[in-house]
Parts: sequence; structure tokens; C-alpha cells
Amino acid sequence: MTEYGALVAARKACRICVERSPGRIRSCAEFDYDPDVVSHWELWLGHKRPKLLVVGQDFGNVDYFVRNRGHDEPANKTNANLWRLLAEAGIAAKHPRELDAEAPVFLTNSVLCLKEGAMNGPVRASWVSACTERHLIPLIEWLNPPVVVGMGGCGWRAVRQAFALRVTPRAISAAAGGTWLAQTGVRVFAVGHCSPLGLINRPLSQQTADWRGIGEAVALAEPRDGVS
Repeated sequence: MTEYGALVAARKACRICVERSPGRIRSCAEFDYDPDVVSHWELWLGHKRPKLLVVGQDFGNVDYFVRNRGHDEPANKTNANLWRLLAEAGIAAKHPRELDAEAPVFLTNSVLCLKEGAMNGPVRASWVSACTERHLIPLIEWLNPPVVVGMGGCGWRAVRQAFALRVTPRAISAAAGGTWLAQTGVRVFAVGHCSPLGLINRPLSQQTADWRGIGEAVALAEPRDGVS
């Protein structure tokens, strides 16, 4: 089994949060059409030696996953907004409806399972913590990206934990727009979530400026040696 295959297998086998929070979260691996990926978001942007790793919140709820059979719906507004923000960062990516194997970006989430209930239902901090330790940290070690973005409260919580950024603001409201250099040499950014609700919390003009700064860092970054 390849390193990547081991990461996929670990995600599919994991039941930590399902067992801790019965009836609130489910594993994607319960479904026959669960694709062989670490992150379902990588079905759009999943470069295996990226210059940029983006960590969002979650893929959605059970209903969304079932309705779209493990993929994002073509009209997903978060993806459309991120596509535009990547363009502001100088990163040309195909429209989210298409797999883009060339753009040097990998997309993942702080929680890789599916929420029960509403799409905008709460995400427990314990889920983020467990998923970071079990899945995000090994993924970062394998991808070895030079630039990492924590998007929204959960994405920032995960990135902050993964890089042990203890002196940084905990709240995304205070951290958004900030950048730090981790001890590993990775340049880390905090940004607001680009969902419609996220744009209310941090307006598009501010998010555009944030992503232009990310683009400058990505343009200067060289791909780091990945793990084969």
C-alpha cells in the first residue's frame, strides 16, 4: 500500500468520533460510493505535491453526501467563492465542476466525517481535535506544503493545533488576515470562511485582500520534498 493509500484507509477505518457522538456524525465509508480519497474536497483540487494546502470545515451533512453520491454539487457556493478567491491569489484553477490535477492546491477539511442533521449544524471541537491528530497531521507530513491556510473557525482550529501555534489568536475573528511562520518553516494563514455566511462575518473585500497576500506567499514558495 502506498503512503497515500494508507491515509485513505485510515480515514475510511476511523470511527473515533462516531463512537463518541452516536447519532451526531457518520463515517463516509458507510456508503458504497465513498470514493478512495483522503478528503472529498480533493475531488476538485487534490495536487499531491501542492504549494498550498487549504483546510476548511467539513464536507457537509449526510443528506448532502447522499444526494450527490460523495461529490460536491455543481452549484456549491462555497466552491464558487473559493474559485474566485484563488484567482485573486493568482492561482488559475478549473471550475469546481471539474477535477483539476494541475493547480498546485490540495483541499481538505478539519472534519472528514459527515454531520447528522442540518447542513449548518454545529461541529464539535472534539471532532476537530481528533481528526487533526489522526488525519490532518499525517496528511501535512505527506504533502509537505510550503503554505497552509486555515479557513473559518474549524479550519483555523485544526491548523493552529497541527502546527502548535499556541501564541496565535484562538478565535478566527481575531486571527483572520494574519500570517505566521511555523517552526517547520511552513507559512500559515488564517482566513474567514468563504461560504455565504462566512462572507457576512468577513466581507468579500477583506477576504480578497487576504487571498492576495496568500498568493504572494505561494508565488515565492518552492515545492517542498514530499514523501513518496
